[in-house]
Amino acid sequence: MRFPNNIRDTAPLAWTRSLRFRLTAWYGGSLAIILCAGALCVYVGAKHALLSETDAFLTLEADRTLATARDGERNDAEYGEFLEAISSFQESDQQPKGFPGILRFDSIYVRLATPYNKTVALSPTLSAQPEMSRSLERLNLAGTAKGRRFVFAGPDEERMMRVVVAPIQTSGRPLIMEIGVPWDHDSDVLEHIGYLLAIAAPALVLVASLGGWALVGGALRPIQRIATEAEQLEVDNLSGPLLPAPAETDSEVGHLVATLNRMTLRLHRAFEAKQRFAETQQRFAADASHELRTPLTVLRGEMELALARPRSNEEYIATLDSALEEIQQMTHIVESLSFLAQSGAGQIQNNATLEAVDLRQLCQWTAAHFEREADDKGVTLSVTSSDQPVRVLGDLTQLRQLARNLVDNAVKYSRSGDLVTIAAFVENSSENNAPECVIAVCDMGIGIAPEDLPHIFERFWRADSARSSPGSGLGLAICARIAEAHGGRFTIQSEPNAGTEIRLYLPALKS
Repeated sequence: MRFPNNIRDTAPLAWTRSLRFRLTAWYGGSLAIILCAGALCVYVGAKHALLSETDAFLTLEADRTLATARDGERNDAEYGEFLEAISSFQESDQQPKGFPGILRFDSIYVRLATPYNKTVALSPTLSAQPEMSRSLERLNLAGTAKGRRFVFAGPDEERMMRVVVAPIQTSGRPLIMEIGVPWDHDSDVLEHIGYLLAIAAPALVLVASLGGWALVGGALRPIQRIATEAEQLEVDNLSGPLLPAPAETDSEVGHLVATLNRMTLRLHRAFEAKQRFAETQQRFAADASHELRTPLTVLRGEMELALARPRSNEEYIATLDSALEEIQQMTHIVESLSFLAQSGAGQIQNNATLEAVDLRQLCQWTAAHFEREADDKGVTLSVTSSDQPVRVLGDLTQLRQLARNLVDNAVKYSRSGDLVTIAAFVENSSENNAPECVIAVCDMGIGIAPEDLPHIFERFWRADSARSSPGSGLGLAICARIAEAHGGRFTIQSEPNAGTEIRLYLPALKS
């Protein structure tokens, strides 16, 4: 049988299309998305926390400055003192300004301006850095009168400030207050967090992907082993099971192995059945040609001899009688071979007509059938039956053929004056104590040698001591097939020149 190339020869699976790669890629991609989302949340949360802490600190400083401005609301002199206080802001205290939070600031920048953005006062830290002061001057002060707002300012990204812009009133003069703190420390914190997340997230994805690759590989390794073992299965070793590892027995792999084993067992049985059928047909042809050759040769010889010269009517009748015997012998062989061929193909069970059969009546019928033949040979037939019913479920025609073959052999191999006993009774099985019906045929004939007993149910097999008697060697083979089809079995006890007892055991019919 030829198979398509894509079935017979399977190309190696590309690793990018393998289940291992796809599972690992899906797992790694999902984890990367989750980690990126988590990293973004962490970064945004950290930035929000830093902004909240910084804005809270600026709010505190703005409130302190507003309190100072309210204290100086009486006259121009006090207004000048307030501006002087702003100009000397932090000059007398060079220690870093603290806040009971997570941040500490080295500098605080304060600028007072008119609503028209004209600088009124600068803190010393701001006066020393003109670029920082100019960056505050560039802030848009529109809308500041409505309330405080927080913005970023600075000459460049390295010197950014977080600034609170708020309106104040001092000595009746409206002013705009800008208080800022360096953002570089917070920016460094966020930058470090970003670097950490940028390194940690890919590292975690890589480690998890490698772990997933190894884990999936370990899970798929038994599948690969099973595939390799299944690839090595051939017709002659289909019965050998695929054995899972002990740790795989109760897993999905064990279930897969069990399923494959059941499948290979079914395939093995199918191949065996097909092989048996083919062998049966071959044996049928060989046996038929072998067994039919002799009677055909005899028949041809007799016909040629009868036609060689004119003969009397009596001679022609004798020749036709001999030819008829040979034809009957051939008919018997052909029918027997046909029956065996059907049994080998499993057709006996399909064609059987099952009914309740009383084996006592079957024995009586068989004895009556062979009564004349036994009398002609000087053999006595005796039938003994049990008082209780001996009934089985079977095909009457097949069971009659079986009984005929058994009694035929018993009479055929008995000598004049011998006794052949046919019995039917019920006894309990020695294996499960279930009732079994028994047909026992006992003779006092030539017997069977111990070395010949294993072969008596083979087709066309005949012991050397039986070759002088007529027969084809198919009778007991047919009996074995019929007994097998009815769930029965045989036992044989025999001694040379002492006789043979053969017993057929059949399941008793439940009443």
